[in-house]
Amino acid sequence: MAPLGQAKKTTFLKARDDGTKIYSATMDPEWTIHVVPFGGFTLSLVLNAAIQYQQHTAHEDVIYITCFFLKAVVLSAERTELHVKPVRPGKTTGRFMNLKVDLFQDDVLKVTANLIFGSIPLETGPNLPSSHRPKCPLTLHPATAQKVEQFNKANFAKHTEWAVDKSVSKDGDGVVFGCWTGYADKSGTEKLEADTLGVFLDITISPFSVIADDPNWKGMNMWLPTLVMSLEFKVKLPLQSCVSESSPRGFAPTTLGQFNRKSHLRNGRYTDIVELWTAPCNIGDKECIVDEKWRERMVCVAVGGQMGLLVPAELNQRHSSPPDPKL
Repeated sequence: MAPLGQAKKTTFLKARDDGTKIYSATMDPEWTIHVVPFGGFTLSLVLNAAIQYQQHTAHEDVIYITCFFLKAVVLSAERTELHVKPVRPGKTTGRFMNLKVDLFQDDVLKVTANLIFGSIPLETGPNLPSSHRPKCPLTLHPATAQKVEQFNKANFAKHTEWAVDKSVSKDGDGVVFGCWTGYADKSGTEKLEADTLGVFLDITISPFSVIADDPNWKGMNMWLPTLVMSLEFKVKLPLQSCVSESSPRGFAPTTLGQFNRKSHLRNGRYTDIVELWTAPCNIGDKECIVDEKWRERMVCVAVGGQMGLLVPAELNQRHSSPPDPKL
């Protein structure tokens, strides 16, 4: 049971002649919802293996990932392996590099992902002019934000923190949610790196919260398994390297702003769009000087989202032990 910085690490096992490299992973029981590994944590494992694969190449920075969850990842598997390979073997030049990652548990394919790598500092192209550049959508400064308890089935809650910005909610505009989130550990050992953002993308409010009083669903415990998750990286990580002309003072190294919109929930299936933003300071930092232009100085770190399901929580509990081979 480890902090995210340790739990996300994958270990190289072997390479194949076709360019595939195989990495092993450990499914940490703390990074779960109920008894099933957290979708954002699984995404972090995939990213960690892919980033290792691309080390010391011309395309070291992850640009984009789409991850398909084919079967529930479980804690009870004896082996969890990630097979990483290039989509076009032998291609090492050009602006981007495409990878494919498959996650197997005991030789059963559970997750498959497609990734694009590049070099963020060397990218060239147009940017939005300052007159059209969006502000950070959160209006509550993290220095004055109050930490609140996270959802009670998150077994990793002691490693993360949450402060809700209620001002971003909009009636009649789907489920809109804003919060400051990040690591509870401020010692500097935990960092916001590319392979950790999946967790902070996935820490969000359930769309079930707005239908909890519906007589058809009242009192029922629900689970939100992810079917597809994607993430586009806008800046180079870790955040210490993100000091820019728009934010010369830099950003908090362990905190992010999250803006989440779930506009559609139909027949138990939902889609959301999430923006992750830099933070001017950590949650509740009393030493931070709040200036009026702080929202303009923040930078969008990543944009992502997912398609998921809203199902009875008992389906989660079925994965608490190995399947019966007789079934």
